[in-house]
Amino acid sequence: MNKQRLQQKQYQNLSPQQIQFLGLLQTPIVALEKQIEKELEENPALEEEEEMSSSEKSFSQNNSNDFQYQIEDKSESLSDYLNQQLIALDIDENQLFLVKYLINSLDDNGFLNRDLHAVTSDLLINNNLDISEYELNNALAILQQLEPFGVGAKNLQECLLIQLKTNFPEKVLEQKIITEYYTPFSNKNFEHLSKHLEVDFKALKAAYKSIESLNPIPGNGFSKNANAIAYIYPDFTVSIINGELETKLNTGNIKPVKVSKYYQNMLMETTDSITKKFLTEKVDKATWFKQALLKRDDTLNRVFGTILLLQKDYFISGNEKDLKPMKLADIASIVAMDISTISRVSNSKYVATYFGTFKLKELFSEAYRKDNGELISTKEIKSKLQEIIQKEDKINPFTDEKLAEMLGKEEYHIARRTVAKYRENLGLQTAKLRREL
Repeated sequence: MNKQRLQQKQYQNLSPQQIQFLGLLQTPIVALEKQIEKELEENPALEEEEEMSSSEKSFSQNNSNDFQYQIEDKSESLSDYLNQQLIALDIDENQLFLVKYLINSLDDNGFLNRDLHAVTSDLLINNNLDISEYELNNALAILQQLEPFGVGAKNLQECLLIQLKTNFPEKVLEQKIITEYYTPFSNKNFEHLSKHLEVDFKALKAAYKSIESLNPIPGNGFSKNANAIAYIYPDFTVSIINGELETKLNTGNIKPVKVSKYYQNMLMETTDSITKKFLTEKVDKATWFKQALLKRDDTLNRVFGTILLLQKDYFISGNEKDLKPMKLADIASIVAMDISTISRVSNSKYVATYFGTFKLKELFSEAYRKDNGELISTKEIKSKLQEIIQKEDKINPFTDEKLAEMLGKEEYHIARRTVAKYRENLGLQTAKLRREL
């Protein structure tokens, strides 16, 4: 017999302003500057604060420059680099068009991972050009002669083969391995390769060394966007002064804003209903935006202040062993905020310390209780796991089961499947794929 059950559920409906505030909360400092500029352009009732004094401006500029960390300087895109090489080639206009079309079809790695038939279909639909696969293959052959060699390959196997044939035509064994034995090569099945290629491990080791010296990603070293320079602008800075931690919410080049007095006065004086409605909307939006920025700063300071309190030892020592277990829920409980709010703050914000710059989310980890009852961060276990793998004999690397056993001797008693999960989190391969000759 079916029973009827009455269930009461609560749903939180977020207003457009709440959604916009959560967006501001998640926005890192650099993107926030652009958001403020956009609001200033779109809303005439929102203005920049008065010009700062020269001393204040100097401090602001120094503050901004001190915490600007360049990640990488890539001044040229892959497509620009390839197109420059086309200038020196003696090819007709039709071929030139097709090669350029293929260049624009490359992915970020420099691979052409689309079927040529699909490319010909695109050319017919988008450009009304009936191009045969034969013509496109000729254009692809031209592209694959350009540097960096391997560009235009459909996958890693073809990329390696192009480089071998172009740069090392004499390396017959290496070409045979990639052409006929790519799967056992990738899986480091040395025994299979030695038997079927009829070579000893010494020759095989030399072949691996040659192949591993090739460039697996031709698109590396190029910008996705020409003239792009990537930077990290930390949202927080932590310093140690007289043995005590001091923290600062960085403002970078953020412009202080205010609600326009001119528009407020117009709103008070006008009697026209349409004008009044327009001005009310603009002034209210400007007022809300200014208050939202202040609330954002307050929220960030409260969340990070709590994190700093819990992780004081770590911020002073810089030693990962001093990193305490900490979950989003722990911070949410202390500051009386929703977990999703803590997640938004920690996911996209950077903190600068004397021992490095990193995302706040890296401070969060699960807890593990050792045999002596001590609670430690699972990051400590991952660090030990990485250390063991770094020191292992690469001819006979440790299996996950053996790693679990070795961690157990260090009082980290975790299951083999947990070891596998931590190993994958660290970007480390299985024992079979860590093998070396």
